[in-house]
Amino acid sequence: MQTLFRLAVVILIAVITNACVSQHSVKKAAQKVESEWKDENSQILKAEGQRNFKATKRQGFEAAQAAAGRLGMIIENQTYETGFIFMAAPAPTPLSAPEWEKVQAAETRAMRDLVSQDLGFYQWLVTLDPSGKEVLANVIIKETAKGIDVALGLRLRVKDSSTDKLKRMQPPPTAVRMGLAKFWATYEMELDNILSQAPPTNQKPLPKTMVAPPKGLVQTPAIAMVTNPDAVVVIIGNRNYTDEVPPVDFAHRDADAWRTFALERLGVSERNIIDLRDATLAEMETVVGNARSHTGQLWRWIRPRESDLFVFYSGHGIPGTKDRRAYLLPVGCDPDMVELQGYPLDQLYSNLAKMEARSTTVFIEACFSGQSPGGQLLRGVSGIRIAAKTPPATALTIITAAREDQMASWNWEAKHGLFTQHLLKALSGAADQQRYGKADGTVTLSEVQHYLDREMSYAARRNYGRTQQAMVYGDPERVLVNLDTK
Repeated sequence: MQTLFRLAVVILIAVITNACVSQHSVKKAAQKVESEWKDENSQILKAEGQRNFKATKRQGFEAAQAAAGRLGMIIENQTYETGFIFMAAPAPTPLSAPEWEKVQAAETRAMRDLVSQDLGFYQWLVTLDPSGKEVLANVIIKETAKGIDVALGLRLRVKDSSTDKLKRMQPPPTAVRMGLAKFWATYEMELDNILSQAPPTNQKPLPKTMVAPPKGLVQTPAIAMVTNPDAVVVIIGNRNYTDEVPPVDFAHRDADAWRTFALERLGVSERNIIDLRDATLAEMETVVGNARSHTGQLWRWIRPRESDLFVFYSGHGIPGTKDRRAYLLPVGCDPDMVELQGYPLDQLYSNLAKMEARSTTVFIEACFSGQSPGGQLLRGVSGIRIAAKTPPATALTIITAAREDQMASWNWEAKHGLFTQHLLKALSGAADQQRYGKADGTVTLSEVQHYLDREMSYAARRNYGRTQQAMVYGDPERVLVNLDTK
């Protein structure tokens, strides 16, 4: 899923003002184009901006979120009660560069004719330029007796250079038509996926879920009972990167193991698991938000002060060479441009702290040294390890695979990250044994830390000749797993 329509791009009247063309003439010409396009866009949206679907409001809302992610747009605001979703993206998203060239070919001549009276010869300097603009899209979903009505609105946003304030403007009509078509095609695809996974209306929910335990890890009960129905789990497994970025061979297996653990040991409902594989930046931001807003899909799923939140990430981590922040590496991200394309780890912590969950626990199977068992991530820095800063958030419980200048190892025999392998063993009860804990039927944070320090760190030293020590933040006495819960 990627974001809702990267729609039509802004039109910028780029006119060189001099003695022959006054600012008044330029402003008048721009207003004329704005007025003309406003009328035409209103007709387009009236004819093509609304559709009806046989689905529930919840299904329609989730389809819009998924479409936004797939198209590359970021959700800035949303309210399920009113069925409103507001998203934005740098223009010309969701249109591609070749699609934007078609918009220019279709609109430029008519636009120049429209401003010729005010600009004279300088009409030939008028261009359609998407740079510096943002495409805005709002979706409104209303439930009806026959299903749902979905309406779209499209605008552009640009900063006024004279006042430094944001203002909205009309996109070219051709771009609106193309953007609407692209959005509806994506929306219908996502809605079809959601409907295909929905149980038949006459089928009663099953009281228990059968899940196959992952091979190579502690075996857990074959039947998973939902003992924590309000808990929410986010799993991100990034294995298959592009270009010259080496894969994280066991990230999907780590993610599979965590999904099974969440169902069988944490008692989470399957419907409360957000599971991303090979996630792009847009997909990650759609779930956990970004610097502008934390109210993504995860925020919607949390019951304030009632939900326990668990987040697991397996994939590459990388330091920013300029700002020295730690970043999670989305699929499609250039490691050398991680400050622009990566997801800041401290931003993840900040957004999670705003979710108002009863408790929040984060597990990071990644390191931030710029190296991995699969090869070097940063070009031109061979032999250099950058100690990126990862400030802990005191409201969260956080366990990461290694310190910031260490490499997170893999267990080639078990086909899992070394951290994930030992962490799941610890949480499944090994950490509560007398050698590491109190043997009282609960697994606490301090017991997990003791187990990882003794067993995981030793395995890294013995098998790979390297130092790997997990980083642990939070209340040492906090109970992570109650082993007596059935």
